[in-house]
Amino acid sequence: MPRWGLATPWSRAVWTGWRQPAVVIAVAAAAILVALPATAVALFLSAAGNATLQQQTSLACEWAVGAQWSGALPGAQRDPAVPEQVGKALYDARVQQATQAAATVPKASPPVSTLVTGASVEKATGTPVHPEQTLLNLVSRTGFQDHIQVVQRGTGPGIWLPDQFASIKNLHAGDLVTVTGGSRNSLAPADRARPLSGGPTRQLRVAGIYRDLRSLPDQPYWCSLAGVYRGDPLSNSGTYPIALVTTDDFFSFTTPESGVQNLVESSVDTTGMTTASAPAVVAGLEHLRARTENPEDVLGQTFHRYGSTEFTSSLGGMVDRADQVTSALATTVVPMGAVGALAGLVIAAAAGSFWVDRRRAELAVLSSRGVGPLALVGKAALEVGTVVVLGSVAGWFLARYLVATLGPSPLVTPGALTGSVLGAAAALLVTLGTIAFASGRRITALFDAHTTRQRHWPWELLPLGAALVCYFVLDGVAEDNVGAAGSVARIPPRLIVVPLLLVIGLALLAARIVRVAVVRIRPVSLSRAVAFLSWRRIASAPAAAAVLIGATAIPIALSVYATTVTGSVDRTLHAEGQLVVGTDVVVDLTGPAKAPPGFAASFVDRYDSGTVGHTTVNVVGVDPATFTTAAFWDDALPGPTLDDLVEQLSAPGAPVGVLAGIPGVSGPTNVEVGGRTVPFSITSVAQLPGKSSGFPMMLVRRDVLDELAGENLHHQLWLRGDPARVVPALSAAHVPVGTLSQASEVTANGVYTAITYTFLFLTAVSVLAGAIVLVGLLLYLNSRARARRSAYLLLRRMDIGARAHWRALLYEVGGLLATGFAAGLGFAAIAVALTSAGYDLDPAAAPGTLLATPWSLTARLAAATLLAAVLATLAAQRAVSRARASEVLRDTN
Repeated sequence: MPRWGLATPWSRAVWTGWRQPAVVIAVAAAAILVALPATAVALFLSAAGNATLQQQTSLACEWAVGAQWSGALPGAQRDPAVPEQVGKALYDARVQQATQAAATVPKASPPVSTLVTGASVEKATGTPVHPEQTLLNLVSRTGFQDHIQVVQRGTGPGIWLPDQFASIKNLHAGDLVTVTGGSRNSLAPADRARPLSGGPTRQLRVAGIYRDLRSLPDQPYWCSLAGVYRGDPLSNSGTYPIALVTTDDFFSFTTPESGVQNLVESSVDTTGMTTASAPAVVAGLEHLRARTENPEDVLGQTFHRYGSTEFTSSLGGMVDRADQVTSALATTVVPMGAVGALAGLVIAAAAGSFWVDRRRAELAVLSSRGVGPLALVGKAALEVGTVVVLGSVAGWFLARYLVATLGPSPLVTPGALTGSVLGAAAALLVTLGTIAFASGRRITALFDAHTTRQRHWPWELLPLGAALVCYFVLDGVAEDNVGAAGSVARIPPRLIVVPLLLVIGLALLAARIVRVAVVRIRPVSLSRAVAFLSWRRIASAPAAAAVLIGATAIPIALSVYATTVTGSVDRTLHAEGQLVVGTDVVVDLTGPAKAPPGFAASFVDRYDSGTVGHTTVNVVGVDPATFTTAAFWDDALPGPTLDDLVEQLSAPGAPVGVLAGIPGVSGPTNVEVGGRTVPFSITSVAQLPGKSSGFPMMLVRRDVLDELAGENLHHQLWLRGDPARVVPALSAAHVPVGTLSQASEVTANGVYTAITYTFLFLTAVSVLAGAIVLVGLLLYLNSRARARRSAYLLLRRMDIGARAHWRALLYEVGGLLATGFAAGLGFAAIAVALTSAGYDLDPAAAPGTLLATPWSLTARLAAATLLAAVLATLAAQRAVSRARASEVLRDTN
């Protein structure tokens, strides 16, 4: 009975569509595969921006992210006739005003205030120990006692001294010390504490001994003072430890002439902060900046005495950088998402044709009764419509889950959620339209004699031509978005778009070749029954075989290409950072030390004023027995290996030097070190670990350098290992750390974030393409299941048993998958060969592109391909083995 004004075949189409499980599975899979990349683009871009923001805030000092007021604290009035607050009164006013101002900023913490000046500390009784070492930074900081590691604790108030200083001066908790006030002109790392002539002197008890901050990893509470207690590694000025006192004791050591530095700071809680919620916090911080710079505002009047106080906050720049990363990613992620959706549409088109084949008998009856192709397409849309809707919704939820669990961050903005919903809706309409179009084409081909020959057109020339145009049109610049927040390195669009188009074009070309070749080639003789059977089945359906090969080649090529580029970029960046620093962690020592156990370590001496010819070089003395195990080296670097180079240092005869940075210098050469000119036998190389860009470097034996340079050396400890384990081990071993350099920090400033996320998304797209292969394989097997059942009944009567028939299936399916696998490897190799020059994102830095061949991934993909072929053919064999003659005859009729 007609319903809704429609004939029965159409009014019941919504329900009858669910009676074909194979069609439902194919259509649902197509809808998911189209909706997944279409919705994931917006979610992924948002997650990448939020991850960039979270990464920056986690690496930065928490006080620098929030609000910081830093500068001098005046101790004298500018005009004695005009009363104004100075010294402690001004300090108290600043704390009060900052507390009130910070309360207006979302997620801001109550301010922490710090006072810094210089002081000298000496034992009050007895003979002074090391009288030349008395100078310290005198610091008072809100709540400092809750953020120090206590070594000894006294019974009363007083001054807290670091353990290294107390050990040198032979001081203990409860001892009486004489403290003389000094000065400090700024909080810059290059500045230092100074004694103050005629400064106030008082005697205090040592309230306790705490672990020197220089021997510990930088703690969040103390991070804003790291420049004070660690100093500047490029400065020749001394760095002094920190002595801690209360605010009242601090002001007892100051005079109007004392140079007192004041730091008032409020952190911001960035937990769960996104690029959508951060602007409100940034606006609050910028309002504080405007108030501080306004001389009419009470906040500005309190802090801007003599114009010496500076307000800083880095959160705004971090948000700008996160937005830059998102913009840089969009140029590559959006095309990749479009390619993923297009690949899903291929399955949608196949599902439309599959629906026609499954309903062929009914469609033939309707067509014979005068129903036109458009009405039949409408029936197809009604039958698969609900399946497409459910598949699109499932694709959205799957994209949301995958981005949250496997993506850069689980945090996404509300705008991204809205964009993903719109993407899912668009994917739904496009998928339904593709299925309708494909089914219409198939219906026309079956029931209309006036068909076109569009399949013979060279469609593969479109993506190949587009790849050629994009290679010359798209830029290959790896640095973009230079602005207030700095530059953001990105994968040039050429490295993504061109290989994608190239792989698709080559896959279409391979499919065309296969479609023609399998019909004309007869490589198997009739005497080999199993192989002949598998080849005949392939030749009987050349289009299906060509599609399966192409659908296999594309994800294999994308996976191998993405992994190769990701590994090569990572290997190149890792080598650049390691070569600049020398190894994972390099420690500048302030005294004698022993290497912490559990790490490859080597003691190194540096002399920065050597001369070769008229060029200044950094001369590095190394221990040949330990240096190669601690220093970085990659066997892909040009020239001899590091082992061979270091082995030359112990050669008999004149001292040997390995020189990098001065081309053309080799053989006997005079080198000036420590005022002495010594003949060296020089070996010239392209690069050495620890060589900075623009600074030539020469390796020599450590004992040779020590003899020539004497005391004019910088002593270092090179350690190989995870910095997260190395730094605590240094503290546990009481290594006297001056400055500490980590190779990981060379690329940890967010410049390369967009690159990491680009290939994370490309890898996800290639995995999605792998799912498309599985669906295509199932469609291939299911579309020929009826013919396979009929043939198997006849083959059994020709002594072709189940085992032999399964082997034929395995040859058929496995051969097609293996061909696609090999073609995918070839396509990936072509793409890598054309784009490898762009993998070095910093061409000015050594060592250039280092390719990383994904052998492990290739082996896993080969195993997965073989497993898919075995499981699919076993399932197909099981299905045909259960067929009965009566069912096959009924299907045939």
